[in-house]
Amino acid sequence: MRVLFPDSFSDTWSFKEINAPLPVPGEYEVLIELRAASVHPAFQKLHNGPLLTAIAGTITDTGPAATRLQTGDEVYGLINAGADGSYAEYALARETELALKPRELSYEAAAVTAAAGLPAWQALAAARVSSRDRVLVHNGAGAIGSFAVQLAKLREATVITTISSDADLDAVWGLGADQAINSSGQDFAAILGQSIDVVIDTAGGRVLDSSFAVLASGGRLFSTAGPPDPARAAQQGVQAGYITPSADAFQLSELARLIAARRLKAPAGPVFPLSEEGLQSACELQASGKGPGIIAITIGQREPGL
Repeated sequence: MRVLFPDSFSDTWSFKEINAPLPVPGEYEVLIELRAASVHPAFQKLHNGPLLTAIAGTITDTGPAATRLQTGDEVYGLINAGADGSYAEYALARETELALKPRELSYEAAAVTAAAGLPAWQALAAARVSSRDRVLVHNGAGAIGSFAVQLAKLREATVITTISSDADLDAVWGLGADQAINSSGQDFAAILGQSIDVVIDTAGGRVLDSSFAVLASGGRLFSTAGPPDPARAAQQGVQAGYITPSADAFQLSELARLIAARRLKAPAGPVFPLSEEGLQSACELQASGKGPGIIAITIGQREPGL
C-alpha cells in the first residue's frame, strides 16, 4: 500500500511516499481500506505527540474479537495516525473509534464530519448547553463552527455566531443562527456585553481572549482552538476548558442519525488527492488560515457529493 508521511514541517510542507505491507488487525481491531481522510488544524502540532485524524472507508478484515463491525461495512471515525502523521491507503482502528458512515454523505464529507462534528459535540456537552442558554459560536461558517451552531439549536439554545464576511450570512442563517456578527468590521464584545452563557470558540488567539468579556456570571467558555487562560477564568469566576476531540462510537452514530434525519448538515469544503503535491497543497492552505478549518483528502477515486 502507499503511505505518505511528512518530510518537512517548515513553512513549505513536503511529503515522502513509500510502499508498505498491509497491516494485520489485532484482536480488537479492523482493517479499513481508506477512501478519505482529513487535514485538521492540529496537524501542525505533530511534535506534541500522536495525532488523531478523521477517516472514512470500508472494512476489509477484522480481528478475532471484533464483533460489532464486519467486512464490507462503510465506516468513519477518528483514529491514531501516529506521531509521524502519515496518510495511507489502509489503516487499523479499534471498533470503539468507528461508526457506520452516513449513507447520505460521500467519504470525503464523512471524514470532515468526524473531524469537525466530534469536537463541536464534545464542546457543547462539556458546556452543558441547554434551552436556557445564550450561546456564542465563533466562526459559524467554518467546519467546527457550523456543527456547533446546528447542535446548539438542536438543544434549543439561542445561538449568536461570528462570521468573517457578509458572504457567510446566508450560510449561518441556513444553519439556524439567531444572530450573526461580522467580526471583521464589528466588535462582538462591545455588541454583546456580558450577555452570553456559553462561548464555543473555534478561532483561538485574540478571539479566545476577548471572549471572556461577553460571559455572564457563571458562564462557560470552551475552545477547540487552544487553551483558555485559567488564571483569567478563575479571576472572573467562569468555567473554561480546551477541547481536544476523542474518538467516540456513540457520538459518531448520533451524528450519522441526525444527518440521516436531515436535522444536521455536513459542511462542504476543499478536497485534495492523496499525493505528495496534494498533501502539500492541503497543508499549505491549512497553514494560511484561509481554509475552512478542516480539509478532506480523497484516497482513490473521488465520490460526488463534496
